[in-house]
Amino acid sequence: MIPDYLTFIRHQDKRVIPVMYLIVLMLLAFYWKNTGFDLTHEDALSISALLSLIVFKSIYELKQYWAYKCGIKNIDFSCFQGKVAWRYAEVLWHPVTLVIICWLLFLLIVSSCLQFLAPVYAMLSIALISPLLIYFVYMFARRNYVQLMKQAVAKSVRYRNLHAYVGFNVFITFLISGLIVSPLSSHDDFSLAEGYFSARLMIAMLILCAIVLAVNLLFTRPSRRYLFLGRLFLKEIDFTLSRSIPWPALYQKSLWVRLTLLLSVESSWIVLIGLCLTLTGWNINFDAYFLLCILPSVSYFYLHVYWLWHNDYMISCDMFFRCIDIENKGELW
Repeated sequence: MIPDYLTFIRHQDKRVIPVMYLIVLMLLAFYWKNTGFDLTHEDALSISALLSLIVFKSIYELKQYWAYKCGIKNIDFSCFQGKVAWRYAEVLWHPVTLVIICWLLFLLIVSSCLQFLAPVYAMLSIALISPLLIYFVYMFARRNYVQLMKQAVAKSVRYRNLHAYVGFNVFITFLISGLIVSPLSSHDDFSLAEGYFSARLMIAMLILCAIVLAVNLLFTRPSRRYLFLGRLFLKEIDFTLSRSIPWPALYQKSLWVRLTLLLSVESSWIVLIGLCLTLTGWNINFDAYFLLCILPSVSYFYLHVYWLWHNDYMISCDMFFRCIDIENKGELW
């Protein structure tokens, strides 16, 4: 017997809520540590942008997940029979619209906390309130996406190749990373006053790039096969999304070999950037310097994600054909 929608989401929320709190608290803790455990009014924009991007990551492919659930028919959606979605629901619950609304809401909340509370209590309040608000947005978006599922089939292919899909996700990932590390510009270890060829600065930047890459690699572990399957059901992608993987020789090497090679490339690159900036006399701010230094890590992260998601995509294509075959035969799951 398949579960009904309400029973399923009750069990799902037992995992979603703790994970959501864990992710939000971890990212806020990283940001707070990078500020030296102190907050000012200037941090309101960065924190609200960080939280709104977390909202975006939470709901960006939520519709595709529920398209997968509807496609394989392992949940009873009879509770939605006879219910019609609001005519403007598709616009209101679009991820971009929600991010803008959430950014304004978080900006108001964070600014108020920083205005009336001490930095420690302000951060504690933000850490307690923001995951709950993100969950409420997630909860209402989930229900509306299911109601809109009948008219959710795309009119045209959204992603014609996996490079565009991976590139967009990598951009959002490192945008979040950039917001989190931006307060480090005021730390002595990352001071640009000693010059770009300073040994302390280059070592600190190498360690920072390694930490950012390691944390981002941890978040690539969840499989995307069900999201790809949902996109296939919605006709947002087709069967030519990815035909082969880039750099197959590097892919065949073990992870530790790849990371060792990356370490040597990253170290040489940071030294080269420092040397070029010193010789040319160019002055750039910390954020631009960080983006330049982390380019090798971003490039490897892109390849790593592409390799993982290419495999997930191939599995999802196989699952899609199995679903169609079962549907045609009229068999039960």
